[in-house]
Amino acid sequence: MKLPTATLIWLALAVPLAAAEPPAIQATLQVETPHPWRPPFHLDRVGRPITVVVETDQPQPPGRLELAEVHDGRETGRRVVVLPTQAPFRARLELNAGTTAAILLADRTVEVARMAVARPEIEAEVVARPETVVNPVDLGTILPPADWLLLGPGQPAVVEVAAILRGRDEPEARIEAWFTSGTDRSTSPLALIGGRRVTGRVNLPNPTTSSDRETLHVALRTSDGTQLWSREIPVMLVREVPARPKFGAYETKLRYDAPISVRDPVTGAFTSLDYAKGWDPALKDVVVAFPNGARFVFWRGSSYIPFWAGRFNSGACYEWAEVMTRQPEAVDCVEPLMDKELRYGRVEILESTPARVRVRWTYQSTDLNYKVWGDQAVEEYTFYPDGFGTRVVDLKTDAATEYELCELILLTPQGAYPFDVLPENLVDAIALDGDRRSYRFPIRGEADQPTGGEPPAIYRLRLNRNEEQAAICFNPGDRAFPPVVFGPFEDQGQTVTPCYWGSHWPLARGNATGSKIDDRIAISPCHNSVMSWAAARPEPIAEGRGMAIDAAGKARPMVHRRWAWLVGMTDADDARLVQWARSYARPPSLTAKGAQVAFQGWSAERRSIALTADGPTIEIAVRPETPWVNPVFELAAAPEGVPTVSLDGVPLASEAFAWDGRTLWIDATLAAPATIRAEFAAPKR
Repeated sequence: MKLPTATLIWLALAVPLAAAEPPAIQATLQVETPHPWRPPFHLDRVGRPITVVVETDQPQPPGRLELAEVHDGRETGRRVVVLPTQAPFRARLELNAGTTAAILLADRTVEVARMAVARPEIEAEVVARPETVVNPVDLGTILPPADWLLLGPGQPAVVEVAAILRGRDEPEARIEAWFTSGTDRSTSPLALIGGRRVTGRVNLPNPTTSSDRETLHVALRTSDGTQLWSREIPVMLVREVPARPKFGAYETKLRYDAPISVRDPVTGAFTSLDYAKGWDPALKDVVVAFPNGARFVFWRGSSYIPFWAGRFNSGACYEWAEVMTRQPEAVDCVEPLMDKELRYGRVEILESTPARVRVRWTYQSTDLNYKVWGDQAVEEYTFYPDGFGTRVVDLKTDAATEYELCELILLTPQGAYPFDVLPENLVDAIALDGDRRSYRFPIRGEADQPTGGEPPAIYRLRLNRNEEQAAICFNPGDRAFPPVVFGPFEDQGQTVTPCYWGSHWPLARGNATGSKIDDRIAISPCHNSVMSWAAARPEPIAEGRGMAIDAAGKARPMVHRRWAWLVGMTDADDARLVQWARSYARPPSLTAKGAQVAFQGWSAERRSIALTADGPTIEIAVRPETPWVNPVFELAAAPEGVPTVSLDGVPLASEAFAWDGRTLWIDATLAAPATIRAEFAAPKR
């Protein structure tokens, strides 16, 4: 793989010298070019240690190898070189900061190889960020490139710089930062002395241009204005943000300024497509907003596959119905992520009220060339103001076709390396008895996988090392922990990802499913598959078989199955998550006055209990087996108006419940028998 040019280039010169006697081992010394996918990142890259690689064509010799470090002609220390017992016979050692040459010795005195190490005169790196964090979705954007700057209305920026100057001092050096459209430059002193690593920052005002694009320039200059180093950073500017509901679903067209990367499936040539021209202009995105700041997005660029869009510019997805059975003549995998042009996928807001949101996503699984086989899936998402809801999958398919339904996946923007943004503790699985499995990545095999608890478990998927909230999912019918936990990718002998990584989704077009890293990370958002249930599906909550008309209009024997999961986005602790899972798995018993329990009763699809009202006052006596979290009732034939709601005789404040004329959501946890009373005002005559 051709790696992107590193920000910092180390120079090394191999200098073979004559030895007193021929060495018993042949070896080479070279400075390792830091892998851009490996930490450290950003400012931490300035001043990182140099690593030297010792490599031979034979195993460890009978004597011992040592690496001597030299500073300006004087040896400063030695270390034993331990080679592996199997090829490749290669060892990596970090050099001390002042080392100017390294000598490989056998038996303490026999010189095998020598090299001089030259460091660059100037090392520098810059990070530009908003002064305050705002979810990109709240600014009408989605997954902006990681190395760009996104600024909302009136939002100032902060520039941070780290630098080292070697060989001379510039005590009056300074940082300068400015926007192309501006006339003023913001500055801050940055004394560069003695080859020491120093950091500084500059506060920038919001640019005054009326354009929605800008360029930020950052430079290091000496006192006489001589430029030592510079960098340009693309800037996305949002001038106006429409008013959005605190809780609700809305249609929009999320902004993405970079082009769509397109690969010709025949020639392999890469081109690009203007993002605005990527789909039928009539198609829009859908965003669900929550009071806790969570955002759930159905984006055209993800083929409408929904995901939680985090404040720190990453996302979490529960997967989709993916065909596991090899389909005849299929090119690559058969799944909805291949529907880049949205020939088949559609999204629709069914309901958006103060009490409830429902969004439906309909799709067919396709191959790389948009071939379909007539199977069809409908996913319906129901959400409440507490940030929790349900994912319901209805799948109509051939009885012989196997599907995968759930995989935990993280989305990252272009330019974001997985080890930079993803936390080590990606997943927690908390069993209903409270016992926890914590999955730490990279996981290299079954021996590394945690134990503890018994399924079913509620899962916490962390989006980003800075994100406080996490994506949650739970299915009471799960009888196994995920059998597939994805291992890391290796490149140039180094671990470069914590788990599976792919650039073929979202947004990018024409690329088949890959199994290694590639340069597309710099030009397209990517995804990171964490773990999968594969064929270990939970039992469906409904199933039917018979003749049906498939998506192609053909009548044939088909199977219709339905599954439901509890999903959400929250910062809740383990104990609270267990409450949520138990509450969803074990609905309460109840008796009602002024209403009758409807035929469906408890709905796992909507985490609600259905009642039919008989009069203006409804009294519900609840007997929970386990604490019931945030009760939801669907009241058919309810009187008009907003009811007065009380819990055990105590009136609830208006913010403690939501009513939309049919759905009543209550912000309360019922740990013991309780009575809920909803009283509607008598109609005016």
